[in-house]
Amino acid sequence: MNPLLARQLRKYLPDLDPDQPPWRDFLSAVDRAYTDFEQDRTFLEHTLEVTSDELTEANEKLRREAEKQLASLSRYYQQTLELQQGMILCVRRTERGFVPTLCRGQLLARLGLTPEDVEGRFIEDVVPPPQSEILNAAFARAWSGETHSFAFTTSDGVELLIVMRPRRERDQVEEVIAACLEITALKQAERELRAAKERAEAADRAKSEFLAVMSHEIRTPLNAVLGFASLLQQSPLNEEQQSWLETIGSSGETLLALINDILDFSKIEAGHLELHSEPVALLALLDQLGSMFRPRAEQKGVTLEISTPPDLPQVIVTDPQRLTQILNNLVANAVKFTPHGSIRIEAFALPADSADSERLIRFAIHDTGIGIPADRRDRLFKPFSQVDSSTTRHYGGTGLGLAICDRLVRLLGGEITVESTPGQGSTFAFTIRARIPENLSALFDPPPKKPSPAPLSASSLRILVAEDQPHNRQLIQRILESRGYRPHIVDNGRAALEAALTKPYDLVLLDLRMPEMDGYTAARAIREKVPAAIQPKIYALTANVFPEDRARCTSLGMDGILTKPLNIDELFAILDSVRPIPAR
Repeated sequence: MNPLLARQLRKYLPDLDPDQPPWRDFLSAVDRAYTDFEQDRTFLEHTLEVTSDELTEANEKLRREAEKQLASLSRYYQQTLELQQGMILCVRRTERGFVPTLCRGQLLARLGLTPEDVEGRFIEDVVPPPQSEILNAAFARAWSGETHSFAFTTSDGVELLIVMRPRRERDQVEEVIAACLEITALKQAERELRAAKERAEAADRAKSEFLAVMSHEIRTPLNAVLGFASLLQQSPLNEEQQSWLETIGSSGETLLALINDILDFSKIEAGHLELHSEPVALLALLDQLGSMFRPRAEQKGVTLEISTPPDLPQVIVTDPQRLTQILNNLVANAVKFTPHGSIRIEAFALPADSADSERLIRFAIHDTGIGIPADRRDRLFKPFSQVDSSTTRHYGGTGLGLAICDRLVRLLGGEITVESTPGQGSTFAFTIRARIPENLSALFDPPPKKPSPAPLSASSLRILVAEDQPHNRQLIQRILESRGYRPHIVDNGRAALEAALTKPYDLVLLDLRMPEMDGYTAARAIREKVPAAIQPKIYALTANVFPEDRARCTSLGMDGILTKPLNIDELFAILDSVRPIPAR
């Protein structure tokens, strides 16, 4: 009998006889159950013991593998941090201040530090003031939860870009991670670029000022040359004297055209040339072009014709001054280099793109002139370049005209091309991009007519002129006196201001560059000090032709500009438009 069963019987049924027939079979069955239970328990204990050993061994193996992977991963991140060009700082906050717990990156060596110099030490123990104060303030800002970046310069002059980002756990900032990158070379390049830009702008300003001064200094005596030549043409002269005078005039106009070419090219190259688009009647422009050059061509026995298709747009919207300048230059060249034969000017519109509101208009100037060798055509559109020296000697010119045309065409949205055969002629063609207006009547409806003022007697207009150059003072006086005016002439801006404050004038003509007080200052003072009821019309009489000069004149309250050399018809048109100030 199982010992456990025997103890239970002695304890609870001491008087029971297990051998009696009623109990013998029952206790025999219970005894077998106890024996089976003991066997099962022993088996389970053995099984658990074996399984536990296997699990322990498996767990140990997994632990060793995990530690190996963690060590490998740690080495990887360690090497990554150490090899990166910048520097990573992990910073925690203590009661005393901020302490880096990790500092890695090749920037450390650039700063003359090692990880041991930084990790576990307070910021102020590593970085001297005031840089440490800047860093502590930046870490405090990041610890408040804000990600931010800033430029920082070390005491040794190393420039850094630092990005600080807070790391949170359970909505609490536990650490600030700072990524640092050196930008010393970038900042130096930026400073050099800024300095180069400032030098370029200064050179551009100096160039503009030089051109303005040169324009003024050349135009001022040229104004006297052309002006007196114009006055002389109105006096009795014999045929030879008239011829000499025409030579003076044409030479002066050539010099003026050269000055204008140089100024135009300089403005284009500097990016200061502004386009002003307005409606242009194409056929009228081409007819005017033919009328201008046909007499000159016919003097050489060259015919000049204009060819346009029926569907040529009547009106386009573009810059009329620049389009005319291109056409004038190309046609003038055709007349110049065509000793005999013909010149044909063509214009037509290229097929329209339905999705595009603009059209390409193509112009072509064909001539039967001397032609251009193929190996020299690349010089055509280069500034100050001629096809060859013999052309320069025989035909003259600066070589700026085609360079200006090329740049103007590009500004107008097109391109210029040339085809030529030596001895047979050339074709210069260009396109411009222009808008075709839909409502022509709205563009060209005449403005309501105003009643024409009654003609004035010249003596009734009070004119004040300020001009410092004696020859130009004499010229403007003679021109005005030729129409019966009696101008008051002074030689500087201060004298003009004193005169304007002494008595009222209807018209004041001011040279802009004068001693003692220039025309700008005089105009401002007249507008400020002369009572509004007797304010005169003020026009600049100047050789300055740059847009900024015109804008400055307008801002000072001037009514317009008369450029030198003086256009007498333009001056007389202004005189006819000025009304006397009513007497008070």
